[in-house]
Amino acid sequence: MPATIRDMTLQVRTQWHSIAGRSVELVLPADPEQGLHDAVVAEAAGTSGCDPYWGLLWSAASQTAELILNHEWPARLRALELGCGVGLTGIAALLAGHEVTFSDHAPGAVQMAQANAERNGFANVPGLVFEWQEPAAKQFEFLFASDVLYESAGHVPLLLTLRAMLSPGGTVWIGDPGRTIAAHFIEHARAEGWQVDLRDERGRPLGDDQSMRFRLIVMRLAG
Repeated sequence: MPATIRDMTLQVRTQWHSIAGRSVELVLPADPEQGLHDAVVAEAAGTSGCDPYWGLLWSAASQTAELILNHEWPARLRALELGCGVGLTGIAALLAGHEVTFSDHAPGAVQMAQANAERNGFANVPGLVFEWQEPAAKQFEFLFASDVLYESAGHVPLLLTLRAMLSPGGTVWIGDPGRTIAAHFIEHARAEGWQVDLRDERGRPLGDDQSMRFRLIVMRLAG
């Protein structure tokens, strides 16, 4: 099945995912190698900003989605998914009752996340395209992401965006598959005044020394 994304036609495939007992339908690029090919072609042509990874469904996404959907939220929150990719975690937040905006630096990711939300009954979900070095001039009560800490070069820009776009008293959730490099992000966040707590895949408290296993990084600004 073709889909028009970023002014080009992608072949896509459909996947069904069970998240906390709810069925979620997603379309994803049919060929995971296509994004890598597009990035190589773009680099050869001198075009920057082509992200080869947004069309992949990373392992931490479904676990983060489960936690969001299973959590007992006291209220409907203005929520922003950072690095939305194909939108699975954002759809879980929609199912949990939140007012979600998708965001990514890749326009194709935002478009596909919006299309996937519509497939699951959520039409006209807003989207933002921006780089973390230049946060959008908006604030949200709940910022969330999954598997976005794989490059240390992205840690400082991400913290910049979190500080700029989190409403006073708000909360950040980042699902991480247990990458060793995430410990450096946590250390940097605490040094910048963030309160950081770690939880496991069931939302239970987790020690700092955990790696090679899923962890939910929960962040609030101290004070």
